Amino acid sequence: MKKVLILCMAVLSLFVMSSAVLAASVMDKDVILVGTESTFKPFEFRNEKNHIVGFDIDLINTIADKMGKKVEIVDMAFDALIPSLLTGKIDMIAAGMSATPERAKRVAFSDVYYTTPDAFTVKADRTDIASLDDLDGKKVSVQLGTIQDAFVSKRKGLEVKRYQKTDDAFREVLLGRVDVACVDGTVTKENLKNNKDYTDTLKVAFFHPISQTGMALAMSLEDPELKKNVNAALGEVLSGPAFQELKDKWGIE
Repeated sequence: MKKVLILCMAVLSLFVMSSAVLAASVMDKDVILVGTESTFKPFEFRNEKNHIVGFDIDLINTIADKMGKKVEIVDMAFDALIPSLLTGKIDMIAAGMSATPERAKRVAFSDVYYTTPDAFTVKADRTDIASLDDLDGKKVSVQLGTIQDAFVSKRKGLEVKRYQKTDDAFREVLLGRVDVACVDGTVTKENLKNNKDYTDTLKVAFFHPISQTGMALAMSLEDPELKKNVNAALGEVLSGPAFQELKDKWGIE
């Protein structure tokens, strides 16, 4: 009987300890691990010193500073971000991620901080693609795991090529291996303006709003305290001059 009692107490102790761990908030930490994918210029990318910089990086650092926290950026493939958040490898996601209803079933999103149309990019000399109806039978490149990937994958009559980096999606158009690239509109404009490989060789055939939800920061559904604090800090940024200053700094309309 005594052994049974000891065993029960041990199991209960483990349960209590596990519950305490699960209940802990990221707000209890001094440093927040923030996942991103560094080929999404101007939101996040590596500069000439190989440092990860960009609009989202400045934004999350500003938010963290208002919460009295530090940020450690963790770079990974875009389609690995949500799984990494769910398994506790990172605490948040700041990666130009659209707050879609499908994703909201798995993660908690902050308030939306930016919306952008999506761009369909072709070679500069093409005139046969000007709308969604012109995509039938075409090859389309996208970044793996994005809303653009989900959108074109649902359309019949398309051959979809998926890549880890947005640059690869554009380059496949340049090389003639696909007809069109479907990428976030702001990222597309940045690449076509400032990447000399694409400036005169590629053009936006048309814009189309794939998602109306907009970009947001992602957190665990099990951490409402973090979401509350993030939204409070984000609200301060959005309502003051800092947000426009960040947009001006990174050339975002």
